Amino acid sequence: MLQFLTQNVELLNLLVNVLLVVIWAVYLQIFLVSHLRQTRSVIHIDIGAADGERSRCLVTNLSSNPLYIQGMVAELFEGDQSARVVVTEREEMDQNDLQDPLKRTNRGTLHPGQTVDIGSLADVVKRAWIRLGREWSVDKLSQVKVTVVAISGQAERVVGASKTFDAQYKQNRSHFVPQNLLTHQIRPRRARAEFRDILRDASDDGSVA
Repeated sequence: MLQFLTQNVELLNLLVNVLLVVIWAVYLQIFLVSHLRQTRSVIHIDIGAADGERSRCLVTNLSSNPLYIQGMVAELFEGDQSARVVVTEREEMDQNDLQDPLKRTNRGTLHPGQTVDIGSLADVVKRAWIRLGREWSVDKLSQVKVTVVAISGQAERVVGASKTFDAQYKQNRSHFVPQNLLTHQIRPRRARAEFRDILRDASDDGSVA
């Protein structure tokens, strides 16, 4: 055995070096995957705390890092018609009735695990109507899609998430049901250009058709 090892020492060294490289490659892969998971931004959108049109629309930061909410977009669907509009500011509130002006906006920092109430979905729809300058028929509204635009401070990138709610009109009241349990995450590569165009166009007339 000793003679075999002596005769093949170079081959054994090569095998040991290859094994070490494989081990370090595996550790590096595990580290990178763990790092990406920690830095990945995850935003959850849901409704709760009440029934029907009074149910609150809740946005939660499930990331391990703080996020800054830059904007919110609502897309309304009625039959074959649709309209997309920025609803970041809570224009359904009279600013003269508020002592704290910051309560009239949904902009702000969301810390890890923090949830913010952006108003009921009925409020979001009303906000969209105000921005659009026209009112849609509530009983004909089929869907409402809410999109959150945020900035990840650690990575200095634009991220986002969206969820679509089916609108049902029963007993003279609107009811909203999410199409999916999970929230669709919009990754930075596609989100930056898309949201830049949305926010720029919306700053002109408040809506994007």
